[in-house]
Order: sequence, then structure tokens, then C-alpha cells
Amino acid sequence: MVAFHEAMGTAYADWGAGVNRRVAGRLAELADVQPAEKALDVGCGTGLVTRRLGARRSEGGLATGVDVATRLVGLARRDNPHDAAFGVMAAEDLGFKRRSFDAVTIGQTLAYLADPDRGLAEAHRVLRRGGRLAVSCRRRSLSTRAQGLFFTRLADLAGRHPFKIPRPPQDRAIFGEPRVLTAMLKEADFVDISTTQLVIGQRTDDAHAWTELMMGAGPFPHAVLSVLGPRLRSEFETQLDEAMRELGEGAFHFHHAFTFAVARRL
Repeated sequence: MVAFHEAMGTAYADWGAGVNRRVAGRLAELADVQPAEKALDVGCGTGLVTRRLGARRSEGGLATGVDVATRLVGLARRDNPHDAAFGVMAAEDLGFKRRSFDAVTIGQTLAYLADPDRGLAEAHRVLRRGGRLAVSCRRRSLSTRAQGLFFTRLADLAGRHPFKIPRPPQDRAIFGEPRVLTAMLKEADFVDISTTQLVIGQRTDDAHAWTELMMGAGPFPHAVLSVLGPRLRSEFETQLDEAMRELGEGAFHFHHAFTFAVARRL
């Protein structure tokens, strides 16, 4: 996960016609940070959400972003010098006192944490009573047939070559299901939980454009496609193009689908 975001850098914000910017904006809206409140953005990356949380810093509030990727935190500091404070820190071991923040956000990070339950417990610990948690997760069950085809063939390709790319446990794929995310927040002692959805559709014209785009879809496709040489990449795209054409109108069409959850700490 860290390697993926460090490789993407600032390009992450504009990937997929700016979908990550839209998700960041929606998450910040749901966090509903008020003037003079203190907010923490866990897994801040380059600061897409943190910047929005810190928009009212001049009114007495404070936004802090933390991430385990040192390079990304450096980019966040460079690009947001006056909007927020940033630090290198793991979600599972937040170096803040109990009840330090009015709001905590976890944007597209929960499924990639080494210990998601511990990460939620830490968010609960640093929130003040009545404080708000806002989380976003990719909802993979809303993926298109074209996405399913692509990832099946990509996994087959990875299995045929002498490299091993670590992937999150399979249960992480359902974190974006509203019932699953709600259950996780209840288990972490959050209350007043509500969820909402965002689905954005997009398509490409051919297999080359598709694979170029999917390089930014996540750590696994980025890792596999990055290590392929020109010949293997061309062969993969040719085979993918042939398979995609059999989907008819569904060829090269994909969904960016996300679940947002908002909860409160007693």
C-alpha cells in the first residue's frame, strides 16, 4: 500500500478523472468539522482530505494528517503548508492523548491496515465524547463484469510468473459493504452509525488505455503491471482486448463505488 501511494504521488488525486478528489471532498463534508474544532485524518496520503478539514484553521480549528509513508507526508507538508499539520504515524498506534479530537476521518485506508480493528479502536480512543468518525471504503461488489474479467486475468498472470505480490486478506474485499462496515463500527463501540454510497462510472476505448488507467486502481494491479516488460504487457493487453470484446457494450466499462459511514463516540 505504501509503495503504491509513493509511486502514484500527487497523480493519485487526479486519477480516474479526479474520483479520489471527489471521494475526499465527500468524506470531509460528512465529517462536518466546525470552526474551532480539531480534526485528525488517518492515512492522509498527500493530504486530500486533511486540506479540506483544515480549511477553517484560521477560525481556531486545527487539522492533523498522519500516514506511515514518509514520502507522502513530505508531499502533504509541501503542498499544504498552512492548512494542516502532518506526521508519520501508524493508524494502529496513534501518538495522541485520549479524547484529543472532535472528528476523525479514515479515507480508503481501513481495508489496507495491518490491524483494522486496532485502527478503529485507536480512532475511538482519540475522539472526544460526542466526537465524529467518518470512513470511506471501496465497495467492490458493485464492480462491473469488465473489472471482474480484468482482475481474474491479472491474478492468473501473476500466478504464472516468478514474482509474489502480497495482497490483503480476502475478507477485506467486503469492508465496503454497508452491513459489514456498520458491524465493524458497532464492534468498536461507535453509535448512531449511518452509511451512504457514491458510484461513478467510466470507460476506456481499448485494452491499452484500460491497463494504463488500472495502474492507479490499487496496489495489486499497479504492482503486477509495473513489473511486466514490454512484450508481456503487449501480450496481456492483446488477450484482454479479445476477452473484453466478448462483453459487448460492457467492454472496458468500470465503476468507482464507495461506501461512506459516519458514526459517533459516546
